[in-house]
Formats: sequence, C-alpha cells, structure tokens
Amino acid sequence: MRPTGWSLRNRLIILLALLAFAAWAASSVWLYQSTRRQAADLFDAALVETAHAVFAAVAHEGLRKDDDFDFEPSEHVHAERIFYQLRDRRGEIRYTSPGAPASALADGAAEGFSESVVDGAAYRVYTLLEPRRRAAIHVGQRLADREALVRSMAVQLLIPGVVVVILLSIGVWFVVRRVMAPVVAFSGAIDARAPTDSGAVVVDRLPSELQPVGHAVNRLLERVEAALLKERTLTADAAHELRTPLAALRAQAQVALRARDDAERSESLQALIGGVDRATRLVQTVLTLARIDAKAPDRSTLTELPLRPLVDDAVRSLDASGRGEAPKVVVEVDVPHVTVLGDPDSLPLAIRNLCENALRHARSRVRISASEERGATTLAVRDDGPGMTPGQRARAFDRFYRATPDGSGAGLGLALVKRVAELHGGEVRFSAGLDGRGLGVEIVVPRHAS
Repeated sequence: MRPTGWSLRNRLIILLALLAFAAWAASSVWLYQSTRRQAADLFDAALVETAHAVFAAVAHEGLRKDDDFDFEPSEHVHAERIFYQLRDRRGEIRYTSPGAPASALADGAAEGFSESVVDGAAYRVYTLLEPRRRAAIHVGQRLADREALVRSMAVQLLIPGVVVVILLSIGVWFVVRRVMAPVVAFSGAIDARAPTDSGAVVVDRLPSELQPVGHAVNRLLERVEAALLKERTLTADAAHELRTPLAALRAQAQVALRARDDAERSESLQALIGGVDRATRLVQTVLTLARIDAKAPDRSTLTELPLRPLVDDAVRSLDASGRGEAPKVVVEVDVPHVTVLGDPDSLPLAIRNLCENALRHARSRVRISASEERGATTLAVRDDGPGMTPGQRARAFDRFYRATPDGSGAGLGLALVKRVAELHGGEVRFSAGLDGRGLGVEIVVPRHAS
C-alpha cells in the first residue's frame, strides 16, 4: 500500500505555481491601474489637443466675424471616438463633428474638464473658451468608449502574462520532478530492500541538502542491525543457558519419583523448587534486559530521583530475601542525600544488581558510597571478596559470562548495569575493593544541576 501522506513534490509544484500566479495577479492589478491612469491622461491630452486644433482651424474663419459662415467637414470612413461642438457667442451650436450629439456636451459657462450625461450617455468633456468669450469649443469622449479602450489595452498586456504563467507552471512541474527524482529513487531503493538486507544505502546521488537524511537512514539501519543481532544473541544464549537448569529440574523430578522415603523425597522436591526459582530468575533477568535493550537513550525522559532512597530500597529488598548466599555480610551505606536524573524503572534494577553481585562475592562486608564531581554522581559498590583478574574484568560485561568457577548466577547482572548506564548517558567502571582485595564497581549517572 502506498503512503497516504502529503507529497513533497506535488506540494512544491502547487506552491510554486500558486506563487507565480499570485505574482502575476499582483502585477496585473498594478498594470491595470497604471494603464487606466496613463490612458486617462492620454485621452484627456487628446481632448485638449483636439480642442486647440479645432480652435486654430476655425478661428480666422468664424470667430472674428459677426456674420455666419459655412463649415462642413468631409465624411469619415471610420467610427468617431472624439466629438466636438462649436458654439457661437449666443450659445448656439454652429458646427458639430460627425456622430456628435445634438445637445450641448457642456454648459456654456463651463471651462476645462468636466463630465456630463448627454442623450443617456456619459461623456468626458474639455471646453475651450475664446479669450473674449465670444465662442466655445466642446470636445468630448464617451466614458464607455474610454473604458472599452482601457480594457482592450489591459487584455493585450495581460494575455502574455497568462501565457508566461502557464509556461512557468509547466517548467516548475518539469524542474521539480527532475530535482526530486533522486529522492524518489532513494525511497524506491529502500522499499525494494529485502528484510535481511541491512547494508548501507548509497547516498552519493542525493542532493547535498538531503545527504544528511540518507546518512541518518544508514545510521538507523546500523542500529536496527545491532538491535537484531543483540536480540538474536540474547535469544540464543538464553536458550543455551536454560538447558542446564531444565536438565537439573528433570533430574530432581526423577530423583523425587524414585525416592524411598519421605525425607529423600522432600529433599529432592526442595532442590526442585530451588532450581525452578533459579530458572525463574534467569527468565526474568533475560526479559528485563530485553526490555531495557528496546529503549533508546533519551535524557529528556529522565526524572529527578533521590539517590539515597533507591539504595536503601535495594538493601531492604536483599534483607527481605535473606541476602541470598551471604546472610552474614555487613552492608555499609554512605550515600548523601543527592538528586540524580534517572529512569525510575531501570536505575533501581541496576543498583540492586550491583548490590547482589557484591553480596554474592563478599567475605564479610560491602560498602556502598556516592560522590559528586563534574556534573555527575558516582555510585560505588565495593566488597572484600576474591576480586577479578584482568582477563575476567575484560569479559565481565559480556552477557552470560560467569567469573566464578562454580557458575553461580546468570551472568547478566553487570551486562544489565552497563546497559542502564548507557541509557543514562553514563558509564560503568571498575575500581579497588575493600581492605586491599575484592572488587569495586562504579556507575556514573547524571545529577540534578542545582
């Protein structure tokens, strides 16, 4: 199914075409108004020139005589658009141009430009008076004719703009398609990839502005591949690790079935229950680690957490469970009341795992302390147990790796602590243990900036 979201290519084409149309419309309005003003000036100038031309033509023939004279213009083969009337000193119309109305275009006392309605038609009129007001010349033009001429001129000027807008829209469509072709090809290449293909996508053909997007996609593919590999590894290792406790459970069940008395049967059932508990803890730890692996580092989701209550809760939970295999170990807590930025789900798990590991290997005591430096809080858990060799420390954070020869534990505690530290933008490191022996593990988490 094709995506139903908006198309960048179509949006660019539409927006650029609309921009071209808006620019054409704005320029057309300006051009039309400018054409109207300039045409009005030209028409008025034509009226004035016509009036003076008529005055010059008849001045010496009629304006200086008291008697009448004949003046009959020749016929015109074209339609007149400018009409004139010649009035004598008595106000009578002596001569008119072909097509001019019989009624006077303006009052006898009018002078200069005016507008009037004659025989139902509106006129723009220019009146030229003889210096001694012995006669007047009216030159007029229908306003409807003027508007028609303006519209005709505007249309002739605007039609090329329409053609340009159409051609520009076609050009925009072609250019945008060409420019977006690498992006379409890039998305097609991603869609055509097989589910098992996690190799990098070629981004060299993308525009420089979109190459960061291509590199981001490749980095995402790398993270997806790493997550899938981690998931496959975790699944395979968990299946392998579950074989031993399941085989032990089967053996204990068989022993209970063959028990000769209640005491032997009770002992076998107790061992069976212990094996079920260990298998349950292993499954829970694997599920917890898988859930934490699915999270992406995002410090914006961290909240302010008081560190001391988290440590106290971890110690109390160990006391409630009998402290596992080290009930006589003394736990010393030296954690100040500080606030850290942490995840309320994963950070307590990491602290509990650090405490469990220390208690499992300690001889007599475990010390939990915290310090602040350079914008971070370091929580250290130290014990006086046998410690680790350099080779063991190199593999301590590997999943399902057990440093103890008896193979106790699931081998996931330190791996879980490391993953939690990564989610917090921190780190996990080793330090010295207690009394010149043992092991110290420090987790660095961000602290609240006061």
